Amino acid sequence: MKSLILFACTILSASALDYKRDVMPIFKEKCYDCHSDKAKKVKGGLRFDDEEHFFKRFAKNDVVIPGDWDASYLFVTVVWPEHKKGAMPPKNKGERLTEKEIRTVAQWIHEGAKIDGEKGKKGSDELDPEKILKFKDGRLVTEQFGPAPKVVEPEWEEWTNSKGKAITARFRGLAKGKVTLELKKTGKRVAYPLDQLSKESQEKAKKLGADSEMMMGN
Repeated sequence: MKSLILFACTILSASALDYKRDVMPIFKEKCYDCHSDKAKKVKGGLRFDDEEHFFKRFAKNDVVIPGDWDASYLFVTVVWPEHKKGAMPPKNKGERLTEKEIRTVAQWIHEGAKIDGEKGKKGSDELDPEKILKFKDGRLVTEQFGPAPKVVEPEWEEWTNSKGKAITARFRGLAKGKVTLELKKTGKRVAYPLDQLSKESQEKAKKLGADSEMMMGN
């Protein structure tokens, strides 16, 4: 009996999804134009063709949370509608992942995101994507398993202008020399010229802008 149990465990272990064998080929076909050494510019500095590099980026911005595909930003971006900012691949930049490919990515993360010999904790059986992921016409139906994939909202922070006046707002973007902030007091979004913010707020905006670019691949 013991030998049968060990044999069964060996089979289960061998069937676990591996990044290089099962997931990397998906990204090679759909994502390498922007996320490999073949890209003219590696979007967000994120490469899928280098296991060591990709593994080191797991924790940054929750790109991959082993065992929790629903909270992994990588999964969120591949299931977002293509017209939504941050969806991967971006609109008109390549083919979307198929249902089978999305299931593979989710299952790989659920099993602990095995990569380059490393593996994290497996997710709970209740959140096994094979059991709860539902699709309709090739699109993910999030209502089947609860809320849509979790996306962490930026924190409310204090921002100051060059004259020292402070406001409470959260970062919403940085483009063409302007930082977009959502004001906590009114809920409105306003674009401030970056050079009119204090040096500290300018550095904060640049850092958040770089992080956002990495997450969205833009």
